[in-house]
Amino acid sequence: MVDRTVISVRAEIDRFFADASAATSDQPEFVLLMGGVCAGKTSLRRQRFDRGYVLVDAAEIFLNLCGGRNYDFPSMFAEAMDVIGGEVARRAVRENRPIVAEIIGADLEPTQQLIDAMLEAGYRVRPTFVQADPEKSWTRNLNRAADNISAHFTERYHLQWLLNAAAGKNVI
Repeated sequence: MVDRTVISVRAEIDRFFADASAATSDQPEFVLLMGGVCAGKTSLRRQRFDRGYVLVDAAEIFLNLCGGRNYDFPSMFAEAMDVIGGEVARRAVRENRPIVAEIIGADLEPTQQLIDAMLEAGYRVRPTFVQADPEKSWTRNLNRAADNISAHFTERYHLQWLLNAAAGKNVI
């Protein structure tokens, strides 16, 4: 008998590879969207990087796992998010897929570590800073829907998953 949990985890991982994010023998691109809370990172990602990139995003995983029910992030889904997000990042790096991720990027050291690790893993890194008027960002944040989870909460997951994936590629 096949374990249904394994099937659903595999399906969730595969979901991030369903679009045109084809593996490349050339140097793949890593787009790192950075900026303050509600600066427009997700809007930019959806406009310019929705196709052709593997999305590494704890919020997307969380929202799919909770099935539209209202839970605090990460709630009881933290372990499943780690399994799925870690494997999405590892598979994307292993297969030389273009990747897009969002972070705040306010702390220089972990941001630089991520950029260096992705360069070492053979990626062309495109750091992109997204800026918005502070008052507009504040208003957007106040009006944020429950299904719009801030990079403030997801950043640590993205950094961990991508750093581990890049380090795994460099192991001989």
